[in-house]
Amino acid sequence: MATSRRRDIVNFLVGELKKIDGSESTFDSTYTYQVNLFNNVFRRIKFLDEVNDFPSAYLQAGTENRVYDSKGLTTSTLDIMIRVYVHTEDATTELESTMQDIEFVIYNMDTEQYGIMDVQVSTMSTDEGLLDPYGIGEVGVTVQYDVTD
Repeated sequence: MATSRRRDIVNFLVGELKKIDGSESTFDSTYTYQVNLFNNVFRRIKFLDEVNDFPSAYLQAGTENRVYDSKGLTTSTLDIMIRVYVHTEDATTELESTMQDIEFVIYNMDTEQYGIMDVQVSTMSTDEGLLDPYGIGEVGVTVQYDVTD
């Protein structure tokens, strides 16, 4: 059950991030996405030399920590890493825009599915222009959910 819940949560995030399509947000009509990730969000990690389409995002589930409550409520926190790749003349700005759109989605998506109790961006980092005209960024997300069923 836990493995499928982890998979379902990552697949849910992939689906939500595919809503970043360069148009007006479906979560909040006052926000317009700055980039178009629609067909370039995937459930597995790739390295820069394997990426052909930019911008793109790759998700990977990491550590899962369980908290067992004596009253029968078991919660889990799951760390998910979102690696973002861009390629453009101004890679730093494109990377920051992409990561801002991802953060917007994380904090505005409907998280009631799969027993998700809380979702937070825990870390954000970039290559700081080191690989220009490419850019690599990482967004760490922590998902807390109920595994009691």
